Parts: sequence; structure tokens; C-alpha cells
Amino acid sequence: MAPRSERPPVGRRTTNTRRVMIGAFVGAVLTITVTSVLSWDRITAGGTAQRAQAAQASARAKAFAAPPGSCLQWTKADRSDIHQVACTEEHLFEMVGVADVSGVFGKDAPFPPPEQRQQLQQERCTPVANQYLSGKLDPHGRFKVSSLTSEQEWRNGDRTMRCGLQVPTASGALYPVFGPVAKLDQSDVYDTGICLGINGRNIGDPVTCDRPHSYEIIGTVDLGAQFPKEFPDFRRQDEALANACAAMAGQYAPGQDMKKKGLEIAWDNRSQESWNVGSRKVNCKVGAPLPDSSGLAPVTGSARGEVVVGKEPAPTVTATVPPGAPATTVQPPAEAPHPSERPPAHADQQSPSSAPSQPSPTTQQGG
Repeated sequence: MAPRSERPPVGRRTTNTRRVMIGAFVGAVLTITVTSVLSWDRITAGGTAQRAQAAQASARAKAFAAPPGSCLQWTKADRSDIHQVACTEEHLFEMVGVADVSGVFGKDAPFPPPEQRQQLQQERCTPVANQYLSGKLDPHGRFKVSSLTSEQEWRNGDRTMRCGLQVPTASGALYPVFGPVAKLDQSDVYDTGICLGINGRNIGDPVTCDRPHSYEIIGTVDLGAQFPKEFPDFRRQDEALANACAAMAGQYAPGQDMKKKGLEIAWDNRSQESWNVGSRKVNCKVGAPLPDSSGLAPVTGSARGEVVVGKEPAPTVTATVPPGAPATTVQPPAEAPHPSERPPAHADQQSPSSAPSQPSPTTQQGG
């Protein structure tokens, strides 16, 4: 007989077995619970994604079907999140009407390339936009005629161009707009303190002044205050603006000699067409010509301080932002005087597909 001390205690094996069984049961329950939770999370996540896609598709359909006077907004370059907003809110596109091009393109016609779409929107949407604004569209103003087109809708047989107005940069990116176009000044002006980038010898998108740029905006002049009765020709505009812009240069950069910095005071002009629809404002600015007068020289630094004027043309930059993508807004310096009434600095007056103009470094005869 084994000594009592070597015998297993009575009931110990039964207790251990019970503990193992209970542990296994609890583990199984936990496994089932965790698996169920993970499965439910996947189901929930899938459902959420599907609901988001459905909501996005619904918003897109409503945006493309929006009537004239509606305003549309998106944040993604491909416009996949396009949706309708109140025109008092930030938006990129104001719907002005539609143009049917089914007479030009049959049901089997391929989706037209960008150049052809650009030509179509100018030919078909410009009259629609002008009618929408009761003949008051500034052809040289900051708002440009555009259209919403979709290859997907085109393949489904849709031959309707959704015409609208927007504010593009020289690169084709879009600046936000606040308010309906009919209630806004269409003058092609920028906020004081903004610098316009440079692309080769030409004007580029707005940038901060510590980067190479073509012009620095030093103020805005309302020609309507000086010429309240009739349109002044370019000679009379130049006479008035030479004095006004020189005075603004002194206010903008007190004690700074622009000529010693290699900078020249410049300004814009307003055409008869722009004047007739109410555009009266022009920008005063400073820039520098290239030594051979073939275009604008790159300037780095604000006219308020030290500047470096290049003697060679700036590099030519190919746009890296898809046309129609929201632009990065450049805000003027906090100390800049005479802020304009518009919240963001807006786009250069060139359309997305056209090359930037080559204005004289002394005057730019725009719209």
C-alpha cells in the first residue's frame, strides 16, 4: 500500500477536469463572440461603404440635374464628391443652363477630347451664360464659361452640356466663389499683397511672395470714381493710373525705391466690353521685365523688403493639377492694406486651356 502522502487527494482530479471544461467552454464562447463581432464589423463597414457610395451617386445625379442658378461644390480632383450647395456658400461652379449637342454627336460618337470640349463650351455655353446674366457677362472678367461633362454619361447617350461659370487659375485649377455671379463684381482683380506666380515669361497662379513671381499686387483702383460718366480710352486710363499706382506704391511699401530694386510700377486696363457690363476696378502692381524685354522676369521677395530680380526667364512648368481641381488658396499677408471684398485671391483671367498672356511690364491691357 502506498503511503498516504503519495495518494492523490480525493476529488482533486474531478476539480481540475471541471476547471478545464469550464475554461474550454468560456474560450469557445469568447471565440464565438469575437468572431461574431468581427463579422458584424465587416458587415457594418460594408454597409456603411455602400450607403456612402449610394449617397454620393445620388448627390452627383442631383448636381448634374440642377437647374440654372444652382451652385455646385466638390473637393476631389475627379469631382466624385460633387454636390449642390447654397450659392452663398463656398462653391466652384454656378449652373447657368444646358446646351444640347446631339445634333453634332450621334449616339455612337466617341467622347470628345479636351480641346474639342473646350471649343464646344465656348461656342455653345457662352450664349447661355450671357443670357443667364441678362447680357451682363464680362468677356474679360474673372468668371469664365465652362461646362460639366462626364464620359460615363456620354457613353450612356447623354449629349447635354451643363453650362456654368467658374474662376479658373492659369493652370486650370478652380478658386472658390462666394455668392451668385449676378451680385458680384466681375472685375479681374486680386487681393492686395498677393503675388502672381511666373511660368516661363508669363503670369502663373497666385503664390506667396517668397517664391518666384511675375507681379506683386499693391492695390486696387476703381476707375468708375474718376470717370463716372463715360468710358475712358486706354490713354486716359494710363494717365490716371500712372499717378494712382505711384501713390499706392508709396503707401504699400513706404520708403522703398522701386526703381533701385529693379521693379517697375504697372497696372491693368479695362476694355469697352468690360466697362459696358459694369467692370470698373483694376490692379496696380509691381514687376520687372527681362533684359531683352521678351517677357517678365522672375522676382523673389516682397517689394516691402529685399527682392531678387532674375535675368533669365523662369522655368516653364507643366500643370500638375488636373483641370477643375480645387485650387490652393493663397491668402494675402495680414499687414496688406486695402483688402478687397472677396474672401480668396482669385484666378488669373486666362482660361484653363489657353496660354497665359504676355503683358508689358508697364501696363497690361486686359478686360
